[in-house]
Amino acid sequence: MHSAGVRIAAAGVAAIVLLGGCTSTPKVRSDYDKTANFGQYRTFGYLEQAGPDGTVQFKSLGMQAMEATATREMQARGYTQADQPDLVVNFTGKLEVRTDVQSVPGPMYGPAWGYGGWYGAPYGGWGYQQQVTTRHYKVGTLVMDIVDRQRRQVVFQAGTEGDVTNEMLKNQDAAIDTAVTRLFATYPFVAGQAAPVAQPKK
Repeated sequence: MHSAGVRIAAAGVAAIVLLGGCTSTPKVRSDYDKTANFGQYRTFGYLEQAGPDGTVQFKSLGMQAMEATATREMQARGYTQADQPDLVVNFTGKLEVRTDVQSVPGPMYGPAWGYGGWYGAPYGGWGYQQQVTTRHYKVGTLVMDIVDRQRRQVVFQAGTEGDVTNEMLKNQDAAIDTAVTRLFATYPFVAGQAAPVAQPKK
């Protein structure tokens, strides 16, 4: 399927995997276009990824896994996959390394004699110095857009962010499935129905 003017960005596998494996469930933020007529949407599809020269590129394994979960979720809501769909599902993601620096006072013992003591301990005895700890960690972000193909406008968007560890990267398919399923849990529509359906309380 061609892009029809709607662009897609490929998401890295690592950025997706983390969101399914966090020890604490990442918070999902979502919103939808209140002016869109969701009752007219009955089909869905995806975009081909175009390279710099305009040729169609292959989709990464991570993107294929995301689309597989999205297909299951959309079909469960009554949508049918089509070559010229009403809605286009698009994923973007990134992985970045962040640094957390904390400085806390810690005890320090100076000599019990000598004028002024050492390390700032007056006349010896106990003193204090700053203890600095640095932590490097990976943070991934996953965003899902559902686009009205004809209007070329996003009608629903959901996103989440969380930490990732090396352990989370070992079971990628399951983690991707969990992450995408969490995003779809906030999508409040079914095919051919204009009004949103009730969402379970969180």
